[in-house]
Amino acid sequence: MRNASDFIYQLPGIHECQRIFKAVAMLDAILMPEWEYRYYSYNAQWDSNEQMASMRDGEGDHYFALFDSSGVIIKGYDKAYASLHKHQYSDVLQGVPSVFETFLEEPAFMMDQTTFCIWNEEEQNKWTSTQQLPDEAYALLQVFVGGAEYYHAWAQEYYEIELDLQPIQHIFSMKPLNEQLLQALNPEIELDELEEDVTEIGYPVQEE
Repeated sequence: MRNASDFIYQLPGIHECQRIFKAVAMLDAILMPEWEYRYYSYNAQWDSNEQMASMRDGEGDHYFALFDSSGVIIKGYDKAYASLHKHQYSDVLQGVPSVFETFLEEPAFMMDQTTFCIWNEEEQNKWTSTQQLPDEAYALLQVFVGGAEYYHAWAQEYYEIELDLQPIQHIFSMKPLNEQLLQALNPEIELDELEEDVTEIGYPVQEE
């Protein structure tokens, strides 16, 4: 019997997830220059041999992911899920492998607010959780299954703008950023304005 929701078995592998984390962070940086209003962020230089991704909606929902040589671990907090299932997520951090111990001890990740926790060890190459939660517990991770199409629909609603799907697909495929691609997404921003974000995310830029 599986020890987790069927949803996590739909999630892509470690490196594909990392690519998606970077893509949505880069897209948010392009669409929303003001950092505090973005959903997604990515730090390719979080620590020595560690990269960190996060999502925060400003209303309490969030997740944090840490990539290192051991693989990736993701924990999240869904406020709506927590209010409906008060006693069904108290042990989600039990059984996390010791290789991810530093993740559990990081104050910035708000471990006291956790409704789900999953991980994928490099050697195992499979998603694992010690709790069998319903698919709804992982609603915050839908972009990893829905991909560019999901982000396209979400961003149009959230940022209240019209967007073409193709440039979003280009970012999801990690096509190097250039002025043409940038203008297709946000004609009001220039490439040099994104220099810090590009460096922090570790997103490729087309060489001139």
